[in-house]
Amino acid sequence: MRNIRISLVQLPSSAHDIALSAAHEAFPRADIVESAKMDGIVGGETLHGLDLLVLSDANPDLISQATQAVDQAGLPRWAVVILGRDTSELAETVPPEEWNPWLLARVFRSALLQHELLRENFRMRGDLKTVARRFSHDLVTPVGCINTSACVLKVMPAEDTQSIAAIIQNIEDSSAEISQLIERVSFVVRASVDPGVPIALDTGEVVAAVLKQLKAEIEKVGATIITPPVWPKVSGISKWVNVIWWNLISNALKHGGTGVHVRIGWQPEGEGVLFSVTDNGTGVTPMIEPGLFRSFDQLHATQTAGLGLSIVQRLTLLQGGRCAYKSIAERGGACFSFTLPSFKS
Repeated sequence: MRNIRISLVQLPSSAHDIALSAAHEAFPRADIVESAKMDGIVGGETLHGLDLLVLSDANPDLISQATQAVDQAGLPRWAVVILGRDTSELAETVPPEEWNPWLLARVFRSALLQHELLRENFRMRGDLKTVARRFSHDLVTPVGCINTSACVLKVMPAEDTQSIAAIIQNIEDSSAEISQLIERVSFVVRASVDPGVPIALDTGEVVAAVLKQLKAEIEKVGATIITPPVWPKVSGISKWVNVIWWNLISNALKHGGTGVHVRIGWQPEGEGVLFSVTDNGTGVTPMIEPGLFRSFDQLHATQTAGLGLSIVQRLTLLQGGRCAYKSIAERGGACFSFTLPSFKS
C-alpha cells in the first residue's frame, strides 16, 4: 500500500479532534502531520499525489496558495479540504454542523481519490504532449537521413561499393535510432497505464542480468564494476527494475571518465532500500543538475535530448520510490540513486 500523508493546519480545538479521528478512520496507516502555520509544511517532501491538506476557515490567499500549489513534477500537490464556510472550486468544504468523524472520513477519502484522478489526468496529458513532441521532433533527423540515403543510392554507381556500404550503415544506424525511440517511449506509456503487480525481487539477480546485457560495453571501455556481496529483496516489477539499472549503469559506463570505475551499492532506508551507482567521471554541471530527473510528462516543454533519467524517474515513482543525484566532490564522479520498498513476506 502506498504511503498517505494528511496535514492538519491551523485547526481550532473544535475541529482538531474530530479531524484527527476522521483521518485515522479514513486511512489508519496514514502519516499525520500537524502544523500551526502553512509554512510548516510547504517545504516538506511531496508524496506524489497522496497528500491531503486539511484547513480551517482561512483567508483567500491561504486557500489560493493551498489549491494552486504544485510539486516538483508540476502536478497539483494537495487534495484540499476546508473545515468551515469558505468555498473554493478546487477544495471540498465542510460546514461546522456537518463535522463528525464518519462524514469527514468519507470526505477525506473522496477528496484524495478526486485528487489522484486530477493528477493522473494532468500527467497523461503531459505524456501525450511528450510523445507527440518526441515523434514529431526527434524522428526528423533519422527519417531524413534514411530518405536522403535512399535518394543517393538510386543514382550511385553500382561499382562504388565502399560508398554504398557507408550509406547502408547510415540507414542501419538511423533505423536503430528510430526503433530505440519508439521502444523507449512506448515502454514508459505502457508502464504508466498498466502498472502491474509488484512481486518479491532478488536485486542481485536483476543486476547480474543487466551486467550480462552490458557485457560488450563494459569490455569496450575496460570498466571495473564493484558490486556488494549480498543483496536485499525488494517489492517491485522485474522489467521496470531491470530498465532502471540498465539506464544508470549504462550512463556510468558512458560518462565514467578514464579507467571507468563503477561502484554499485545499497543500504536500508526507512521501510525501503536505497540503491546507488557511483562512477569516477567528471560529474554533472550545476547548470543541468536540477533537470536531471525531469518528469516524462514535462519533457515536451524542454530541449532535453535524453530519455534515460526521465524513464528511471517514472518507473521508480510508479513503484513507490524516488530518485536522486549527488556529486562526489572529494574525489570526482557522480552518484545516482533510487529507492524501492523492501519486500515484506
